[in-house]
Amino acid sequence: MRRLIDVATVLAGGLLALAVYAHAAPLPDPYDRIDAGGTVVLASDGTILWRDTAAGVHIPVNLEHISPAAIEATIAAEDQRFREHPGVDPLAVTRAVVRMPLTLSGASTITQQLARQLYLGGEDNLLLRKVREAQIATQLEAHYSKDEILELYLNQVYYGRGAYGIEAAARVYFGVGAANLDLARAAFLAGLVQAPSIGEAAGEASFERQGYVLDRMVSSGVITAIDRTAALAVPLGILPATAPPLAPHFVGMVREEAERLVPGISERDGVVIETTLDTSLQATSEAQALLQLDRLEANDANNAAVVVLDPRNGRILALAGNVTRKEAGSAFNMADEPRQPGSALKPFLYSLALEDGYTAASPLLDIPSSFGTGDAAYAPQNYDRQFRGVVTLRTALGSSLNVPAVAMLDEVGPARFSERLRDFGITSVLDPGRHDLALALGSGEVSLLELTAAYGALAAGGRLQPPFAVTRIRDASGAVLYERQATTGGPVVSAEIAFLLADILTDDGARVSGFGTGSILSLPFPAAVKTGTTTDFHDNWTLGFTPRQAVGVWVGNVDNRAMRQVSGIDGAAPIWAEVMKAARDIQGDERFLAPARLVRVPTCTPTGLLPGAACPSTSEEWFVPGTVPTEVETYFVRNESGTLALNPPAAARPWLAAGGYRLADEADAKAVVVIAQPANGSVFYIAPELTRQELALRIACPGDAEASEILVDGVLVEEMDGCAVQVVIALEAGTHTITARVRISGGERIESTTTYEVRRP
Repeated sequence: MRRLIDVATVLAGGLLALAVYAHAAPLPDPYDRIDAGGTVVLASDGTILWRDTAAGVHIPVNLEHISPAAIEATIAAEDQRFREHPGVDPLAVTRAVVRMPLTLSGASTITQQLARQLYLGGEDNLLLRKVREAQIATQLEAHYSKDEILELYLNQVYYGRGAYGIEAAARVYFGVGAANLDLARAAFLAGLVQAPSIGEAAGEASFERQGYVLDRMVSSGVITAIDRTAALAVPLGILPATAPPLAPHFVGMVREEAERLVPGISERDGVVIETTLDTSLQATSEAQALLQLDRLEANDANNAAVVVLDPRNGRILALAGNVTRKEAGSAFNMADEPRQPGSALKPFLYSLALEDGYTAASPLLDIPSSFGTGDAAYAPQNYDRQFRGVVTLRTALGSSLNVPAVAMLDEVGPARFSERLRDFGITSVLDPGRHDLALALGSGEVSLLELTAAYGALAAGGRLQPPFAVTRIRDASGAVLYERQATTGGPVVSAEIAFLLADILTDDGARVSGFGTGSILSLPFPAAVKTGTTTDFHDNWTLGFTPRQAVGVWVGNVDNRAMRQVSGIDGAAPIWAEVMKAARDIQGDERFLAPARLVRVPTCTPTGLLPGAACPSTSEEWFVPGTVPTEVETYFVRNESGTLALNPPAAARPWLAAGGYRLADEADAKAVVVIAQPANGSVFYIAPELTRQELALRIACPGDAEASEILVDGVLVEEMDGCAVQVVIALEAGTHTITARVRISGGERIESTTTYEVRRP
């Protein structure tokens, strides 16, 4: 008893001296001494996407963002009298001194542990170290509140697996934030403080420590025995100690973006980069892409990329840069790699047409045509090698018809179109001088990220929000070095034109001619969508949007090897459809709303004019003020017999006649024979992967044709009574001449010739 009294007397005097010293002596800022750790990249929900495993991970967190269970578990395990003592616990020290030297090392309070971790190095003399701990602990208590000390401690203590601080530990072990730690997980982490190495394997020893912490919490009166039993029954869901990196291509872009935002950031320790990534959408994107690649294995399609954006602000919600089962080339980020987009650029071309006064109802010609380009004529074909005659702009875009698109580009000019692509943020197409009319069909190059953002501008009413990944950057102390500010985006096209394009791309009816009914592009909710396929199947794309999400998908091969017969609708579209549905579940549903200035007027399809008396089919169409039709169409007429006939534009008459359409005033037409296909000067390329390729020759004859014959290079290939409307011949390299000869009533003979060229790539 005498020894106990002596110890208490000495201790009281010592504490008094320490208190006086603590208030007077300066103390280096403890926040400057917290272990910084290495750089860490976080998803939007705080999931660790990447961390510097060599340097450890530290994620600063305020005390109010730590769950009460984690706080109470730590106090119960480490320092039950933390709220009462002045930094040094007199009772614990007295007990330790009486039993010394066996128990002296166990007398440290939370404040003393913090003092040792922040200010003391290795000290061989245990007693001297304890004195220094007590001195610094008293200083800490004199200058900081209990909550501040607890916050410092929970941000500094090591939990194993490279995790410094409770926030990092919660993320590393459970994939949740410290705010979401329940009693079971909080007790598990608190048990690691005195033995962090047992957390590496998360074996029996770590669970014994969890039970110890829960027992201490019961004895402290913080929880009940029933709470303890329930906590021990909770599955913890401990993450593997090592796991493949999440979204590696996204992380690479994040680190580059962070360096642009804060130059030199890569040289700092303890940097926390917070990002836009939605881990659920990322997982769905990767899983759906991999599933589709498995289906396409026989088609030699080995790589896919997916981008999901929020068009309202430009946030990158998911970015799967290179989904593949192949090791070779997997490091390439195909979401950021320029590739030819096929028909995916057409909406931006038609935005110029709509600005120039065209409407969604305007009639366009989808007939065999040739266009002057360089030293040869360019004769585009549709994907299915068929033509539709006179179609509306809505159908031309919705069904992705090539001839109307090339004709439109011929009208607006490649240079102007290239500038429009720049307006939409597509900077990959830089040199307008190197592009010709094939640009309408995707001869330029564009990255999936750029193209998805461009489609996002249509979703956002014509305002482009540049895509971004970094929302905030903090240093090791938690100070904010950068924080993204909300922007309204720059206007690219008017809200009216953006809506018209979205409405066309949402219209299942506009797609029927090109894709049929019930295609995979039709979702359970309205969604705009466009596909793209390049020549010889090197790349295929599907891009689409609602007002709340824009999704882009690319499928192909990293080495640019051609796939086998994989189009946008066969390759990329199934991935797009599933990711769109997942994004809608997360982002919510929102419909496209027509701007107030637009008006809806009935028109006669495909004329774009008001319905005439003989019009067989009408539809309502949106119009910008100033483009509403006032003329009644005369495209459809009734002959004296009452039969419906067509009175089409002169350029379409030969093709329609060749197709067997009844034309008005045929009797008055001049007797001519027209080679409707191929157009004169056409150039065709032989695809090396196809064994036999054919060319369809179409001939339009007068109605009184009695006999006809077709010759290729002077060799007769077809002869028949009446008119040989269509003949199929094999494609052979070289320049060829077609001659069509027709005998009409009265014995008169008429003929026409045309030339075409077939090249090898």
